[in-house]
Amino acid sequence: MNAAIVSLSFLFGAAIGSFLNVVILRLHAGRTLLGYSECPHCHRRLRPQDLVPILSFLFLGARCRYCRHLLSWQYPVVEFACGAAFALVALQQAPDFASLRSFVMLALGFFNASLLIVIFTFDLKYYLIPDRLVGAGIVVALVLRLVTGSASPLDGLYGAAIMSGLFGGLFLLSQGRWIGLGDVKLGLYLGLLVGLSGSLMVLFFAYTSGAIVGVALIMSGRKTMRGVLPFGTFLTLASFVVMLWGEKILEWYRLNLYL
Repeated sequence: MNAAIVSLSFLFGAAIGSFLNVVILRLHAGRTLLGYSECPHCHRRLRPQDLVPILSFLFLGARCRYCRHLLSWQYPVVEFACGAAFALVALQQAPDFASLRSFVMLALGFFNASLLIVIFTFDLKYYLIPDRLVGAGIVVALVLRLVTGSASPLDGLYGAAIMSGLFGGLFLLSQGRWIGLGDVKLGLYLGLLVGLSGSLMVLFFAYTSGAIVGVALIMSGRKTMRGVLPFGTFLTLASFVVMLWGEKILEWYRLNLYL
């Protein structure tokens, strides 16, 4: 794999990550995504030198250039995470830009990575998963299966039925105490994205990591047994892993357990 493509993918992803921060903040505030970037505290219009991904935040000492108010570490973390995610997608797909199908697959991979990062951050910060994000994911996941021919549409439907059906059952059984309705809708997107076997892996990874983090938070005194964890964060992270390496993980599982 050409190192230049991976490097360019990281830089492109970091730039997209800067936009994703805008999406997260403005979507929660109910604001339009149009318009110039501004400081969230003094609302001063930001100049190009204030918007260089990761570097501007570090060079300015995590403060606004104009009002000197401390800025959230969300900005560079999301930018770096998006850059790293894009680099991993490019590394995994090894795109051939002479092929239209390869280019479309790469673009869809970047979009899904971006959407998973937004949902992860949104649920982590606000304990919410906006319907419009899930709706966009469902459309793109369907396009990925129907247009590119990379996977069976029925496999995606089975995955959506398993994941969303499980969450829907838990939601009804607990009357919303165990799991939120946003997770039920999110299951439709993630199931379509990773398919049936991928959905089973996502559920395993998400519940396992969620249990580990939950126990750690309880032992540290930061959560109680009645505390709430944003489960969408574990689902999106697990889905990204399965989206990239699900087939390899499944093959390793079969080989090592002689299935």
